[in-house]
Amino acid sequence: MKGASYFYNSILRSKRKKTAEESGNRNGDRERLCLQERHVTCRLHNEDLKTYVQLPKGVEENEWIATHTIKLYDNLQLITNCMTDYCTADNCPVMSGGQNLVFFWVSERNKKMRPTAPTYIEMVMCWIEKQIKDESVFPTKYGNQFPPTFKETVRKMFRFFFHIIAHVYYSHFQEVIDFELVPHLNTLFHHYVIFSQEFSLVEDKEMAPLETLINLLIGTN
Repeated sequence: MKGASYFYNSILRSKRKKTAEESGNRNGDRERLCLQERHVTCRLHNEDLKTYVQLPKGVEENEWIATHTIKLYDNLQLITNCMTDYCTADNCPVMSGGQNLVFFWVSERNKKMRPTAPTYIEMVMCWIEKQIKDESVFPTKYGNQFPPTFKETVRKMFRFFFHIIAHVYYSHFQEVIDFELVPHLNTLFHHYVIFSQEFSLVEDKEMAPLETLINLLIGTN
């Protein structure tokens, strides 16, 4: 792997068309599908991600975290874009991340909301994009410094990343299979987990809904 260049920035193409009705009918047996060995072992490469995420000598930590955060955002967006025809208000009336697990959105006025999954994902991705494009949060110009709150902002982003990843695994893994995106999703999630652990960005309890999958992914690398 060369520097911070991403190793799975491939073009995501829909392999075949399906109707939203087909997608909804398959949701009944979606759970545990992603845990099957034939799917868990699908990756884009067999390289050691632990080496990839470690801070290189001479690189400032916040700069390294910012680089990986942006790459995770970009690649997660590619995957969610493929789900837009199937992650609809009718198919996904709540932002589910597992059985009896629903993620809520809290507004700037601290109002708890229960949006549909596509609305939640749109709000999350727009918020993250806004932070990334904010020079005072993700500085790109010479001389500008990262704010003291940078890591807390990134932690919030990573919590949102997890919510979306959990929803895709739980509610749309059949579509992921149909589009032949299992290696992409698994590699993205593996990268997310290893990087989160390396820089203490997400507490283990927050990733508990996918604990079994995480153990399988780490164990099969």
